Amino acid sequence: MQREAVPSFLSRIAAINGVGCTDFALDMGFSLQRIVHLDETALRQLAICGALNPDQLAELISWTGRQIGDVRTDFRGEVFVTRAIVSPVVRGCPICLREDAQNDTDRPLSNMVMRGHWQLREISVCLVHSHLLVPLWEKPNRTARYDYSERFPEVLPKLMNGDFDQPAVVPSPYDHWIDDRLATGQDETWLAQHSLYAATTLCRLLGTELLRLEPATSLDAITQRRSAQAKGFNVARQGEVAIRDALDALAAFADGAQDGPKKAFGGLYSNLSKDYLDEEAFAPFRDLLRDCILDVWPVAAGEDLLGVTQPVRTLHSISSAATETGIGTFLLDQFLVAAGAFDEDETRPVARKTFDAARYASLLFEIPSLVGPIEMEFAMGATRSQFASLEADGVLVPRIDVPTIKSPWRVSDGLALVAELKEMSVPVDPTDKHWESIQRAKSRSSINVGTIIAAVRDGRLKLGRRMDVMGYAGFCVLKAEINEIAVKVRPAPNHAYMTAAAFDRSIGKRGEGLFERLSAAGHTPSTRMPHPKWGGERTYVSQADQEAFHARFMTLSTMAKETGKDRRTLLAKLGAAGNTNFVENGEGYDALYLRSEVEGILVKT
Repeated sequence: MQREAVPSFLSRIAAINGVGCTDFALDMGFSLQRIVHLDETALRQLAICGALNPDQLAELISWTGRQIGDVRTDFRGEVFVTRAIVSPVVRGCPICLREDAQNDTDRPLSNMVMRGHWQLREISVCLVHSHLLVPLWEKPNRTARYDYSERFPEVLPKLMNGDFDQPAVVPSPYDHWIDDRLATGQDETWLAQHSLYAATTLCRLLGTELLRLEPATSLDAITQRRSAQAKGFNVARQGEVAIRDALDALAAFADGAQDGPKKAFGGLYSNLSKDYLDEEAFAPFRDLLRDCILDVWPVAAGEDLLGVTQPVRTLHSISSAATETGIGTFLLDQFLVAAGAFDEDETRPVARKTFDAARYASLLFEIPSLVGPIEMEFAMGATRSQFASLEADGVLVPRIDVPTIKSPWRVSDGLALVAELKEMSVPVDPTDKHWESIQRAKSRSSINVGTIIAAVRDGRLKLGRRMDVMGYAGFCVLKAEINEIAVKVRPAPNHAYMTAAAFDRSIGKRGEGLFERLSAAGHTPSTRMPHPKWGGERTYVSQADQEAFHARFMTLSTMAKETGKDRRTLLAKLGAAGNTNFVENGEGYDALYLRSEVEGILVKT
């Protein structure tokens, strides 16, 4: 017997006796319908008629498939959903059947064997002849479908004439794998630990989606299905890591702003989330897909994902976080970039721009409570200049240092500073002239506020608190102690530095404050140091600063010195060449040019 099914054996026995299946079954004391449904009494009678021993009968039954329950069938020791085996359409290999018939041309039906594995819908090729299985007939009625003594005569002429024949195909590793597993039960791939039904289904569904990653083709449905099975098997046979890599590739391919798991995984997702949701055999594959989705998409806590309710959110996207917090996506993006959640040049759409929800939960909670400088000043009891000094010296640091964000401050930071200073302060009578406010001490001594507060913290300065002024503005220090510190921190004069104003005059920009503006904007280096006589930090220009400026910029005055040409000639040349003044971040600088843009013109002048 060649993987023969029970109805096929009955048909051959009947043909040998020169009658049809129905009549033969009745003569033997059972019916064709009972044989089709594998009735135990009918099977025993068939074994007697066909001289079958118990092992031979069991082999026939195994290649037929015995239904267990309403929708399951045991086939070769593997449990399949019945519809994966039982179909109104009966398929077979025309070459196998033709060769069977040719073994006895007088009684062809006595030799024609319907192989049991042809029933399985996940099998599409005969490995003996490298021929596709083709539809032979279609019968909704199950008894009529398996009455081969009636069906074979209807198709025998076409079988013998080669009408069913098709071009040979090349069997894939998938084809050999499923055939070997059915025949021997052996499986050396990772899929060995999973049911054949679940494994073959995964191969087909996964492969179908992976084909989308390749250039489109016009393959027919059967070829497309076989390609999908082969491709899915090539991945699944390797195990979880390979499957996860394939899922990640599908997720990356669905990179549109609104592309979710349904778009990324197509039929694989829909089947695992619906058709096979309650199938225990598919649980490992659902777990793999769920893990991938949770690593890519922002699934909310409480959301059902492939049959599991998510206890916590693991990922947020800019969009989902904006929805939950009420913070605008643009503002939220700036905060998260500053916090290191994304690179500044990240190009993903906000719906796909994801970040660790737990890691940045405190930031999301905090953003709505952040305030601007006016609110901070009010909360601390500080004036605008006092607060500005605290910020400039790093005593108070914004939650985010992005100029476009207008509310970067934590009120708690300001209140904590006031509370800390209050603990270290002593009450001071408002009429006591020996004390001055911290801001006044800064202005008078040019000792910055950061240095003053540091001295208070380490005990070098006594801190007072005027009882008639609330908050930070009420803190004061002794003038005499400030004077002592000022003498110690003021550096000796250094004549190796040029003032910014003097440097401006040297490049023909008298009274314009050009160098101060450029250095403040970060376009050229400068040196900040106290004035040797008056104290207070000023901008100076070292020799290195001068060299850096001249390496990058030119003015009409420096051009004239280098070329020996007058300014009018230079302006005419620059205008003819289309050169314009240096502009950066929307701010222009009159008659200032980048050396890299004008140097070539000067050579020709």
